[in-house]
Amino acid sequence: MDTLTDFITVAAFAEAPLVTIVDTSGTIVARSQAPDAFIGRSIVRNDARLAPFPRTARIDTIPGSDGVARLTASIGARRAPWLVSVGLPLATFEAPLRAQQRENVLFSLYALLIAAAGTLLLGGRLTRSLVTLADDAQRIADGWTEHRSQVTGPSEVESLRDAMHRMAENAERRNVALADSERRYRFLFESNPLPMWAWNADTMEILAVNDATIEHYGYQREELLGHSIMTLLDPSEHARFGRRRLPFTEQRQHAGTWRHRTADGRVVEMEIITTSTNRLGTNSWLSIGIDVTARNEARRALARSEEQLRQSQKMEAVGAFAGGIAHDFNNLLTGIIGFAELALTELASNHPVRRDLVEVRGLAERGAALTRQILAVSRKQVLQPTTLDLNSLVSDLGRLFERLVGEDIRIVTARDPKLRAIEADPGQLEQVLLNLVANSRDAMPSGGTLRIETRALSATEASAQGLAAQEWSVLVVQDTGVGMTPDVRDRIFEPFFTTKERGKGTGLGLALAYAMLQQVQGVITCDSTPGQGTTFQLYFPAHADALPQPAASDNAPPPTGHGETILFAEDEDAVRTVARAILERAGYRVIAAADGASALEASRALTEPVHLLLTDVVMPGMHGRELATAVQRERPGLRVLFASGYTDDAVLLRGVRVDEVPFLQKPFTPAQLLRKVRDVLQAPPIRLTDDERSPDRR
Repeated sequence: MDTLTDFITVAAFAEAPLVTIVDTSGTIVARSQAPDAFIGRSIVRNDARLAPFPRTARIDTIPGSDGVARLTASIGARRAPWLVSVGLPLATFEAPLRAQQRENVLFSLYALLIAAAGTLLLGGRLTRSLVTLADDAQRIADGWTEHRSQVTGPSEVESLRDAMHRMAENAERRNVALADSERRYRFLFESNPLPMWAWNADTMEILAVNDATIEHYGYQREELLGHSIMTLLDPSEHARFGRRRLPFTEQRQHAGTWRHRTADGRVVEMEIITTSTNRLGTNSWLSIGIDVTARNEARRALARSEEQLRQSQKMEAVGAFAGGIAHDFNNLLTGIIGFAELALTELASNHPVRRDLVEVRGLAERGAALTRQILAVSRKQVLQPTTLDLNSLVSDLGRLFERLVGEDIRIVTARDPKLRAIEADPGQLEQVLLNLVANSRDAMPSGGTLRIETRALSATEASAQGLAAQEWSVLVVQDTGVGMTPDVRDRIFEPFFTTKERGKGTGLGLALAYAMLQQVQGVITCDSTPGQGTTFQLYFPAHADALPQPAASDNAPPPTGHGETILFAEDEDAVRTVARAILERAGYRVIAAADGASALEASRALTEPVHLLLTDVVMPGMHGRELATAVQRERPGLRVLFASGYTDDAVLLRGVRVDEVPFLQKPFTPAQLLRKVRDVLQAPPIRLTDDERSPDRR
């Protein structure tokens, strides 16, 4: 344009010609006058179409937009898609030049042709540069950000090339940063040891999962991608999820614990932390899960342990109370039962007072049984375990069960011939079984079926049930009664807890069962559903080589003495009096003392042999163990029988177990006293050494 302008600037004209270049769309791309106001405007009005560019010069008189009529010559460029027009105001052709009009027109045409030729030459070079630059820009836009253009040309073209280079460098840096960020994100997502998944906030479709999710849940990746987030939730959580689902908002995080289900149907507790993200090109949630199943189970186990601790503390409280009164109360009961028995032996069978004495004896025995239950629940009772056969026990108590439950309840028994013997206190076990049968009876007021079963459990089966890997002998008591609600079932082993009306139960039966199983290292379980009955299972450790010992019959007459001398130490007057009377009537010679010191003096004063020392354990001053040790030093071979209305053998006998020394639990009947005395007299003596934990059997 500069060249063309210089060429057409002649002194003959008062005004320079107007040169305009138009492209094929009719848009002005260059203009010698007021370019800023016209470049980019279209010369085509409304819907009119631009006429084809003339291949030869065409001259027209064209009124300008500025109101100046111009004589304009136009021609289409050969090597560029342009129409080049040169216009001169008509006023310039008036009088001063009218005479030379023909020459000027010819001169203008020559000048126009030369300008057009120059324009074509310059335009062709510029067009090639722009086309090359456009190709380079397209390659960069397609992702070849490392590509650089080598085009040269006018300074404007080279400036555009340099700007494009800077743009490509910036894009390349952004791409590198984006790729690095994406790599870090994928690394954190895929290598995270915790399950992670992303899901669409609107459709709930799973968009991505990491390897930890696949491993933890057991699904194949294609089983999760594209499926609903509900796939991971346990069906029991669907309703809660629908209620708690939140609308998508950026910068929102929330957490909660949910029950999820794995591919194999296992239910796990997952603590889920969810945050919003747009990294996947849509509104999404990114969730990370922490399996808290074991932690929550440990918390529940701790709660159960705390509950068991509270239960133990309750039992300890009961034991402290029971132990404090058991000694005196059992002494009173021993006197009541003993004197009643002595009176009954003196009365004729038709004596009118005999019935009253029988009632007195029965009430005393009920009081003794209640005391034993309280002591057993508190684990303060002195156990006298023996080897027992559960099959024989169930068989022996069968008739008693029938009388206890009545005619409306059918009793079914099943005894496993492979059952191993157990070691337990027979009286305590009988009481537990009778309590369970009585509870089943009360749970079936309209009748039903009571099933009593024994079953041998192998070590493998026990391990599968969560028990110690050893052999167990199991006693099952199952009824078809009303069952229990979970709240009641959770409290049935608490002391004094009962659902029976006032006066119908003490609430000690199941507590006694629980305590007894604890004392023999056993386990008791209860399964119950309202309306579907209750099943109690009592697990006893099986003894490999132990054989049940036949129990002595209570109906057999008590053995009598043969003039043996018994040194008897007892601080309770009633017990001392009645026991002395029982023994003397049975043919024994009794030397009675009110305390340990008096008994030791009496032993030293006797010159004849003493065959048996019968001593209370708890006495003022010298207790029974100290008395027995002192007397045995002076009378080697002396047999000793301990008796007590209190309980804790580990404390009262100074570490000597009652299954290692002869022991008689108060309250006792005359028959029990006479049998125990005879058994001790016929057994080898046991020497109590100074090492109180090591009785020497001789």
